[in-house]
Amino acid sequence: MSSPTSEARYRRELSLRPGTSAKVGTLAVTALLLVLPLLVGPRWQTIGVYAFIAAIAALGMHVLSGLAGQISLGHAAFLAIGAYTACWLGVDQELPIWVWLPASGLVAGLAGAVLGPVAARIRGLYLAVATLALVFILQYVWQVWGDLTGGVNGRPAPAVLFDGEDLLRGVEIGGLHLTGEQAWWYFALAALGVALLASLNIQRSRMGRAFMAVRDRDLAAGVAGVPVRRTKVTAFVVSATFTGIAGALLASFQSYIVPTQWGLMLSIEYIAMVVIGGLGTTFGAVAGAFFVTSMPQVVHALAGFLPFIAETSSTDGGISVPLLSEFLYGFAIVLVLLFEPDGLHALWVRAKRFVVRPPAAPPPTPEPALPELSGAGHVA
Repeated sequence: MSSPTSEARYRRELSLRPGTSAKVGTLAVTALLLVLPLLVGPRWQTIGVYAFIAAIAALGMHVLSGLAGQISLGHAAFLAIGAYTACWLGVDQELPIWVWLPASGLVAGLAGAVLGPVAARIRGLYLAVATLALVFILQYVWQVWGDLTGGVNGRPAPAVLFDGEDLLRGVEIGGLHLTGEQAWWYFALAALGVALLASLNIQRSRMGRAFMAVRDRDLAAGVAGVPVRRTKVTAFVVSATFTGIAGALLASFQSYIVPTQWGLMLSIEYIAMVVIGGLGTTFGAVAGAFFVTSMPQVVHALAGFLPFIAETSSTDGGISVPLLSEFLYGFAIVLVLLFEPDGLHALWVRAKRFVVRPPAAPPPTPEPALPELSGAGHVA
């Protein structure tokens, strides 16, 4: 019979948000995100929407690389598949969002199922090269398949409609008028909330435990009865589904997409997100997405104060904002790998433990006790 202590720990491990502090923190962060778009300007509202959408795709990378341990450079390809599926169904076929949004994830998941059996036979750098080839092949396909993608000139993306109006034009709910950026903030936040719940439930399910077993040691997992090849394929399917939905949302928010935006640098950005945030943690994937997405905006804000940062390009006499942003999050990856392999998640855990349970003061040093005289040694 198991002891009450071990049973309590197992239940805590399986709970969605263990502990009262975690639940209170989740409610506080949710309340802050609900109020924040009413306090900040349109620039930061736009950055927030991009961060929410990027976090959904980063959760897909978290499932594949963080949980299943598979290295992939093909994230941009699945984003593009989801985006062009949404364009074809939402614009060409004029279908509503409740059709083209889940269909984007489904088609991207099917593409992951096609790549999965190939990826299940290779590992490490060979897998990274195979997924890298997928990015280059599909980028060429997007440029020459003009009927679907519009060629090098690009094509319009479907709009999210609310009461028959484009969400980007703003909505009015209960007498409160929301701008397009504010309305998209709440819509993308709701989508991220659903993706977070799905990711957390996957991680603590039997499928998630199989992912982690394959990640730690696939040979031992196979001996223990885990179907290794099927588990790797499933990880690709789940990851591609998350990513395809994020690609559809990204295309809709941009309103217009071009084939050149689905390149290798986009895949590298998502690898940076999960590494900086903390590989293998849900919080790390979301935090890394916010860090990488907001970095160009922070650098842009500093451009007015630092003379060596140029607003547009390096020809203006300084380092351009995009170039410096790439350098900074590349430098952040190096710092994480050298000093804190668990990334922002580990820093957050340390700060939370310090606040909730600060380090206790060292106990006082006891004074040395005087030796006692025994009766046998006493002289009368």
